[in-house]
Amino acid sequence: MRAKRKESRGGEKTRERILQAALVRFGSASYEDVKLRDIAAEVGVDVALVHRAFGSKEQLFAAALTASGERERQIVAEGRSLGAQYAEDLFRERENETLQIVVRSMTNPQAREVLRALSLPEFVGPIAATLDGPAALERATLFSACLFGISILRHVLGVEALQNADEATMRPLIERVLAACLAPESAVEEGAAQRASGPPALEARPQKKAAARGAPKRSVARK
Repeated sequence: MRAKRKESRGGEKTRERILQAALVRFGSASYEDVKLRDIAAEVGVDVALVHRAFGSKEQLFAAALTASGERERQIVAEGRSLGAQYAEDLFRERENETLQIVVRSMTNPQAREVLRALSLPEFVGPIAATLDGPAALERATLFSACLFGISILRHVLGVEALQNADEATMRPLIERVLAACLAPESAVEEGAAQRASGPPALEARPQKKAAARGAPKRSVARK
């Protein structure tokens, strides 16, 4: 019995090492360039063990993508304002594993199907589950789209306005954008109505007629 438990624990540790190696590979190379034999060699096991632990390359990719979202699941579980949490997280000095995997693999049809299949249960769905009011899924999807776009511009393309921005200036702006995505429709309509009404009109002051400068003087006829 003890021998079986020890073997089981050893298998779990090996599986975790394979998964961590796959995270690094899929986050640094395209889906096509990642080879199971290279992952097996890095871990020091036979490639047959990788197949036994995860099945196919596609299944290993799905497991790595799910594992990469651990930080996002922590943010959702903390229960704070999601807009504030994600805006703060954008400025942390850490590599976003999920972003790196998605960017490097989204052009591959096989990987793209995995990304599409997991986007709802792993990323959009948990956010939608925290929202009250109608259209929760649509709002969570819009939130994810905005966050993904901002992340690409900042961390992948290195757009200066986002990459080198002062956090004290940029973070509140990003937070407002993300919060607007999550806001229920009634809150959005109320905010739009307030903006449309604008500031109260100032009472017009009567203007004094100023003498026109440079106007020609009337000639006075001498008697």
